[in-house]
Amino acid sequence: MIEGLRGALEGILHQSQAPKSIPQISEELAGSFRISSKDLTILLGEMTALGEIFTWPHKKFWDRDPRTVLPDLILSFMTKCLVASASKIKTGLKLPLEMVETALNELAERGMLYLWQPGKALYFCLSEPRKMALDTILNALAAGPLTEKELIGLLRKRLPGYQAKDLKELLSYSKQVYEYPKYGKVKAKYGLEPPEPGPYLDKTIQDITAVQRLLAPFRISLAAIHETLGRELGLRPTAKAPSPEFTPDQRTFSEAEPLILMAVTRLQPPGQRRALVSVRELRRSVGLAKSVFDKIVLSLALQGKVALHHHDFPSSLSPDERDELVRDEQGTYYVGIVPKDIP
Repeated sequence: MIEGLRGALEGILHQSQAPKSIPQISEELAGSFRISSKDLTILLGEMTALGEIFTWPHKKFWDRDPRTVLPDLILSFMTKCLVASASKIKTGLKLPLEMVETALNELAERGMLYLWQPGKALYFCLSEPRKMALDTILNALAAGPLTEKELIGLLRKRLPGYQAKDLKELLSYSKQVYEYPKYGKVKAKYGLEPPEPGPYLDKTIQDITAVQRLLAPFRISLAAIHETLGRELGLRPTAKAPSPEFTPDQRTFSEAEPLILMAVTRLQPPGQRRALVSVRELRRSVGLAKSVFDKIVLSLALQGKVALHHHDFPSSLSPDERDELVRDEQGTYYVGIVPKDIP
């Protein structure tokens, strides 16, 4: 009977995924063997002395040696949280802190865990902290530029205690990330591509538009202003074929197209190149005659340079309000305009 009982105990502990207490073992034996807790305790002690099973904290038993199994248990736990303190690992595994710390230090010495200590608190990481931080940064910036505050907020979710100085130190060695300068209302940001000049030229575009409107009575075109800017900036004009003769209407049309596109960009929030712009606001901004403005906006849509958003219920508007919108030949009223990315 004793041999059968020993075999049953070995089978229970071998199939178990964790150490078991005497009451737990007794309950599993109840269907096949009748043995008191006292006798079961004695038998477990004998098997432990012979090295057949091992004692675990909290008066538990298992057929695995804590010193050889604990590292694997810790690594398995770390795959779920990636970064954790010794106390968190101790709580998760329900083992004494001293026992856990010993195994953690051994894993760190063997290079299977890494240390992260931004302050007084010490953390253990499954991956090297600098690599983990850089991977997090690159993945985050793949979706678009972010400010320092936004990046640090994301990093602290992976690496507790991450600070601005850690970010600056890491990026000082990285050639994959660009630091965008702060300028006017444009915030300093980080990105994977060089910064777009558009947001930095917002005030300049407003000034150019204002100058063009100011000089419009003198027949000073937007193209003439561009030519002057190029000359002042030392840009060489590109060689081109002689310009064909245009009628006054055609010249107005060709010169107003870039004016409208520039105004759409200017009226969008900085950095939001696909934001919807109100047709009413755009009309007031460029100051063109209604017939010219409407024709150009519809032409830009046909060319695929912009997308127009129609009004769902134009009959609810007053005649004056409808007159501020753009109407096509089918009688559709358009209330908003969005630039398209031209390949």
